[in-house]
Amino acid sequence: MKSYSTFDTQNDNEPKSGKSTDIESSSSVESITEIGRKGIGTLTAALFITGEMGGSGILALPKAIVDSGGWIGVVLLIVFCLNACYGGICLGHCWTILEERYSECRNSTRNPYSTIASKAVGRWGSVVVSCSIQITLFGAGTVYLLLSSQVLQKLLKYLLPDLSFCFWFLIIAIMLTPAMWLGSPKDFSLAGIIATSTTVLACIFIFAQSIIDGKHGTSRVPHKIHSFHDFFLAFGILLFSYGGASTFPTIQNDMKDKKKFTTSVCIAFTVIMALYLPVTIGGYMVYGEHVNTNVILSLSRSPLSFFAEIFMGIHLVAAFLIIINPVCQELEEIFDVPHNFHWKRCVLRTVMILIMTVIGEFIPDFGKIVSLVGGSTITLLTFVLPPYFYMRLCSQKSNDWPERHIPFYIRIYLWELILVGIIGGLASTYSAIGAIFGSHMTKPCLWIKY
Repeated sequence: MKSYSTFDTQNDNEPKSGKSTDIESSSSVESITEIGRKGIGTLTAALFITGEMGGSGILALPKAIVDSGGWIGVVLLIVFCLNACYGGICLGHCWTILEERYSECRNSTRNPYSTIASKAVGRWGSVVVSCSIQITLFGAGTVYLLLSSQVLQKLLKYLLPDLSFCFWFLIIAIMLTPAMWLGSPKDFSLAGIIATSTTVLACIFIFAQSIIDGKHGTSRVPHKIHSFHDFFLAFGILLFSYGGASTFPTIQNDMKDKKKFTTSVCIAFTVIMALYLPVTIGGYMVYGEHVNTNVILSLSRSPLSFFAEIFMGIHLVAAFLIIINPVCQELEEIFDVPHNFHWKRCVLRTVMILIMTVIGEFIPDFGKIVSLVGGSTITLLTFVLPPYFYMRLCSQKSNDWPERHIPFYIRIYLWELILVGIIGGLASTYSAIGAIFGSHMTKPCLWIKY
């Protein structure tokens, strides 16, 4: 029985002896060839990953760094980046193993993360993943809509000063509904390019304006010691900033060469870290305790901040279409919606954006939603389940499958990821729930004059 190392991705898709690599009909070969011909490339996949993770995370991180204790938060940001990157690599290996073992997994799949869970631990794992993905992406989609509304309100503040944030939220939701009716990421690959390029430009302008604001500051910015409650709320935001794992298998499933997904993940996280650190440290050093939950709202009014708002607004719209797509496909699989463009798809996706609108109108504070989602389902999908599923798949044995071996030190690291994710996620979730429903609960939009 042939043995494969954890990092042996070079030959993962080469033919092996046994049933796991036999394609039993010419139609299957044609199907795989067709998918490969139409799929997205390595760089495009990296753009999708970067684009869907970089928006709300960047805007919320400076405040999270302040609340988590300053430089301790910066260290956590880097550590979480490495951990989330490896979690994404684990998910990529998981799908490679499934294609290696099961012929049905070599065709395009609507719900690849749930399929990984089902093959690794059984039906219960698939249910947990499906529910977590839907909660995560509903929450993330709501956050993107809320942020888009904030940015649009600030851009048009002097033209339409009487329109409230809650009203802009409704407008954004209505405008994005038709774009929701598109299919999978390969049907709107331009969104990945737009989301990433606008993020880069917005970060450059945000950082530049922060430096200018810092030079014009007349006094030292305040920094204070925060409570454990603030720390774990910030902990959830830090986790949320790397919450793209729920879309990873869907993006990988649309690639021409799925074994190159590891490369895409590494490129994406390198770019994300290069974007996060300057904006985060700049916001922390320049604005201190005065930094807004959305750092754009802390910038002084200038052409630089104006362009930052425009590019970030474009990013949020494009990234929204990317992150909401996996849950669309998951629900369409459950309700047996045809794969081609169909009225059932339009109805289902319109109902989804309606639900997100209701959530946003009742909790119009994106920071609290970020902490809640980041500490709960994102922690589960990004830091806990990928290493666990990977270890379970590698431990499965069959005479028809090549043996997979995980070195002992890697296995220890994977269990550390799981343990830290569980403990930190529970504490962060508890703090977020207390903030949402506690004495400082944000008033719903229904209680606020439009």
